[in-house]
Amino acid sequence: MTEPLCPDGKLDVTAAPGLHASLLGCDGRDVQVDMTSVTSIGALCLQTLIAAARSARDNNHDFQISNTSDQVLAQMAAMGMTPELIVEGCA
Repeated sequence: MTEPLCPDGKLDVTAAPGLHASLLGCDGRDVQVDMTSVTSIGALCLQTLIAAARSARDNNHDFQISNTSDQVLAQMAAMGMTPELIVEGCA
């Protein structure tokens, strides 16, 4: 596994382009997203994570999401999603 990607703060619509660019930088290798410093997540960044996970799986790479706070888990759940669903490809 390579160095984790560590987004921070609010992953809202304004953070989506930066998150997308960071994930594109991981293209062609396994990805671990460490959510330790994420305080909230919006739908666009959640969709960005889902797309990155799908792309990684399609290219036979591992995609992991770790250290997600209870607050962010609750926001994901409100949108019908969990880190496990993203990683397992059920999204």
